[in-house]
Amino acid sequence: MRIAYLCFDFGVPMFGTKGASVHVHETVQSLRNLGHDVVVYSPLPTDTGYCGDDFTALPVEEFATCVLDNLAREPVASSSHLPKEWRSLLYAEYVQKSLHPRLVDFRPDFIYERYSLFSYAGVELARSLGVPILLEVNSPLSLEQARHRNLVLARTAEELERLILNSADAVIVVSHALSDWVGELGVPPARIEVLPNGVNPQVMDPSAGRDKVHTRYGLTGKRVVGFVGSLKPWHDLDTLLDAVAQLHHRDERYHLLLVGDGPRMKQLQARNDPYVTWTGAVPYDEVPSYLAAADVVTVPLGAGRDCYFSPLKLYEAMAMAKPVIGARVGEVEAAIADRETGLLYEPADAQDLARRIEEVFQMPDRGAGLGASALRWVLANRTWDQNAQRITEIASSRLGVRPS
Repeated sequence: MRIAYLCFDFGVPMFGTKGASVHVHETVQSLRNLGHDVVVYSPLPTDTGYCGDDFTALPVEEFATCVLDNLAREPVASSSHLPKEWRSLLYAEYVQKSLHPRLVDFRPDFIYERYSLFSYAGVELARSLGVPILLEVNSPLSLEQARHRNLVLARTAEELERLILNSADAVIVVSHALSDWVGELGVPPARIEVLPNGVNPQVMDPSAGRDKVHTRYGLTGKRVVGFVGSLKPWHDLDTLLDAVAQLHHRDERYHLLLVGDGPRMKQLQARNDPYVTWTGAVPYDEVPSYLAAADVVTVPLGAGRDCYFSPLKLYEAMAMAKPVIGARVGEVEAAIADRETGLLYEPADAQDLARRIEEVFQMPDRGAGLGASALRWVLANRTWDQNAQRITEIASSRLGVRPS
């Protein structure tokens, strides 16, 4: 099949290290591995600009560029998120005109879009071309934007979100919590498909060496507790830091390896914890080595509202055959069978998390059995190739079928 893959989120570089970028790249590659012709469209140019026939950057040009430049210089721009929201709305109009002739020539069988806030162009293009659109939703964007960042045009965002989701032929969500949220917006259950994140076994190789990372950061001889991910508010790193502090107080071999970057970096570093190594963001092809460097990998999350996502780094750690410890919430709890494929702890309970970490180190095999079971489970249930196969099955069932 010919597939037009749209990602109009200005915060998701096509070839970056972010989890969202990995999701896009791996999904596209797995669809191509199945023999499908996939062309990707994004507003963001890459270092090489136009990358062959399979990726097209569609940045704003001409008068649209002039409008955006002037919006950025408006007095309101210095203290408001409004210019970025205007940019997304303007881009939705702009990209319809610039992309439509390309898609007429490409003749896609369906459009697959990673949903982004204010992005209604995909739905409009699918209607004009008479093809189905599958919309991938990774978070409740209007809620997330208002809660953790800034959202000025809240009413417009919420109403557009409802309209866009209800206009899609299928809404593919990454968690059951998102399925419930999409249903609350009026999307019929028959149009909602749950498809969590996955792993690429060729990238996440358990044989990846750990020595280079141990040597670089002086970790030899330590009991290394690992975290890999973005330092976002929903990752309950305060609890993780407190848990390792308790362990380090009893045994100075305990050490936390924090891999990633994000908005909480400076705040957390201000604690000046001597038992923590901060690496910042690392290239994606080096992530396996950093996971290999950890004796146990943690997935800390708080209880409550932010349990709607699919834990990509959990699945990657499982694919590395690592003993994993996750908070008893959402898709983390669904993925970990306690004491079979990992350990669960009560969210926001540093003492319970410390006990679970210590439990792994007290096992005769230091958690190797848990890691082996985790590897078997993730390969059977969470790979990008499996996701790609399911996407094509969903698309095939929707071909020629429009929402009533």
